[in-house]
Amino acid sequence: MPRYFFHVHDGGSVPDDLGVNLPDIDAARSAAIELSCEILSSELIGPFQDHPSWRIEVSNSPELSSLPLFTLHFSVTQ
Repeated sequence: MPRYFFHVHDGGSVPDDLGVNLPDIDAARSAAIELSCEILSSELIGPFQDHPSWRIEVSNSPELSSLPLFTLHFSVTQ
């Protein structure tokens, strides 16, 4: 089972050095969407307070410099 890493970028970068074993890239897409929901609903972070756009890069490596398999972007506009 492949391991996927979910690196969060919000004006800074939060690398995922653990990753998650998932059956395929479709499961990784679902997991990225779930993670974005957790970030958006977090009362502690207030995700758009400091940075109006965020992204989650999903790769098969814990290295931030690795090429992402896909990127999930989310932002707020006024």
